[in-house]
Amino acid sequence: MKMILLIGLLWVGLTWCLDVESLLAAQLQSGHSQRQTIVASDFKQAIFSALTRKYGRRHHRVSVRILFPKKPLVLPAGKLDLEIEKMAGGARTGRRSFRIGLFLNGQFMKTINVVGEVKVQATVVAPTRWMKPKEVVLAEDVTAITVDMPSLTHDFILNQEDVIGKQVLRPLSPRKPIRKIMLDDPPIVHKGDRVMIEVRKGGLLVQAIGLAKADGKSGDTIPVQNKNSGRELIGTILSAGLVEVGF
Repeated sequence: MKMILLIGLLWVGLTWCLDVESLLAAQLQSGHSQRQTIVASDFKQAIFSALTRKYGRRHHRVSVRILFPKKPLVLPAGKLDLEIEKMAGGARTGRRSFRIGLFLNGQFMKTINVVGEVKVQATVVAPTRWMKPKEVVLAEDVTAITVDMPSLTHDFILNQEDVIGKQVLRPLSPRKPIRKIMLDDPPIVHKGDRVMIEVRKGGLLVQAIGLAKADGKSGDTIPVQNKNSGRELIGTILSAGLVEVGF
């Protein structure tokens, strides 16, 4: 009888221990389900979206690598939003620090300092040879190259059509990106060219043969000399060989 009673007590104790273990496991599982983690890829996506939304261009290939934090952050469950605060450093690439606000169910939780490496590549136009000022760019003078960009904002020329026929303003190095400020439209009138001088007043039109005293492109103002009178006038280039002088 005592043996039966002892076996019964042992069975009840064992059952109670198993029930407690099950309860603890359920509580741990429940606690885990009420948590969420935020990892490096979440920060990466938030930074990428902010940069491309503000500075993105069709030719840019932007990449972000998170340097800190590396370990996941554990947060309460709920709808989590990441918002990039005002970006110090603007559009520059390289190693950068971002302050990211964490919002849970619309309520601000805290700000995380995230360090990332921003890289941008683009295909740009570059000369195939050394080019001197006043040369006009031909199709065979340029090629497309892919380069790392110092910033998401730049004045590098991306399309070859935008450089062909332009005049070089400063020396260009082979396989170095061409900036917009390095080129301009070539002159359509050159110093010494024979031009037609026009003077208009109402319905009156007076024309005379003149001599250009400077180079210029369409819309430029240059001095011209009337060949008949020898008088020098100031006129606006309308087209190749045609200069309009005010009355």
